[in-house]
Amino acid sequence: MPPEAQVDAPLIVASLLVLGILGGSLALWIRHIQRPRGTIEDEPGAPAWPIGWVNFGIFICAMVISVFVIQNVAAALLFEPPAEGDAPLKLTPWLAVFAVLFLQLPMLAVFYAARRFYPAFYSGRLNNTELSVSSAFGKALPLFLMFLPGIWIAALFWTSILSALEEAGAIQTIEPQELITLFQDGGDPVAIGLLVIMAIILAPIVEEIIFRGCIYRFLKSQTTLVTAQIISGSFFALMHANLMSFVPLVLVGVFLARVYEKSGNIMVAIWFHAFFNAFSLLMLFITSMSEFIPS
Repeated sequence: MPPEAQVDAPLIVASLLVLGILGGSLALWIRHIQRPRGTIEDEPGAPAWPIGWVNFGIFICAMVISVFVIQNVAAALLFEPPAEGDAPLKLTPWLAVFAVLFLQLPMLAVFYAARRFYPAFYSGRLNNTELSVSSAFGKALPLFLMFLPGIWIAALFWTSILSALEEAGAIQTIEPQELITLFQDGGDPVAIGLLVIMAIILAPIVEEIIFRGCIYRFLKSQTTLVTAQIISGSFFALMHANLMSFVPLVLVGVFLARVYEKSGNIMVAIWFHAFFNAFSLLMLFITSMSEFIPS
């Protein structure tokens, strides 16, 4: 059979997944539009966090300092620094595991310590609505299916803009996130497995607590909902430090804040985030097995 006639099963699976999500999203949007219209006041909302700029600044500085100190101490203890003239350390699966742990865990530790030792300033509740884990799952899944095509459209639009800027010589070639390249290249299966677990479980929990449960709730107390959602989404995208994914991740951050606001429970945003990361990794895995090479 000639190469052009071969069936690329992974590409077919990926295409069917995309079509299924588009169809499901359309059905959910139709059902949403046909429902009686409510008002934003009918939503539980995320509780604001009016702690003031000084206390908020102390909280953010404590997180930044703790991440910086822990990462540098861990690097000094676990890895031998490259000699003068040697190439810098190349990102490996195990190095990525430690990098993620020493980014996420210090932020979570500062959040816990602030609430534990300074409750008068930092203890405020995260939820206006009590939900079980399964109920939060049930609320997050349809919202994820509804919003995911919008993220795809933003990614395509942003990629087109970057490609045009590259062709015009305005910017250099943009590389994907290092973790994406790492997953594509493979490596130690134990380390890759740990990275997958952290991407689907640890990262959604920590990042939602920090970016939505703290930053968004504080900004909500200082400005309008839309402004708070956009600013917190921009900080969320900046943390990933990649131009190619910046605009799509801003939109993801906005959607996560909107989901939090709509449900009044941080677990719904955590589930949404977990779905997004899991689906992204699934598509990356499927397409990495594809033999299709665009012309």
